[in-house]
Amino acid sequence: MPVEVDVPEYVVKMGLQPGASEATKATGDSCLFAFYYLLRVGEYTVKGTRNESKQTVQFRIKDVTFFKKDAAGRLRKLPPHASEEDI
Repeated sequence: MPVEVDVPEYVVKMGLQPGASEATKATGDSCLFAFYYLLRVGEYTVKGTRNESKQTVQFRIKDVTFFKKDAAGRLRKLPPHASEEDI
């Protein structure tokens, strides 16, 4: 059964509610990661060979980027070696 993007977004919103438990927050985050991971697995790229066949591009850890709001409320990309406190 296909899942539209509103489902994982709803679960994330539940985790962002005031008083949400750590388990609810983790569930929201995990659902969002899983949703976009499954989308990513379905992507195809063209190989640079003669036959131009397609090859699935698997999800990699380097494909993950974390952002954090600065003092002015703008999202800023965190460096790959960011601490757990920053993430």
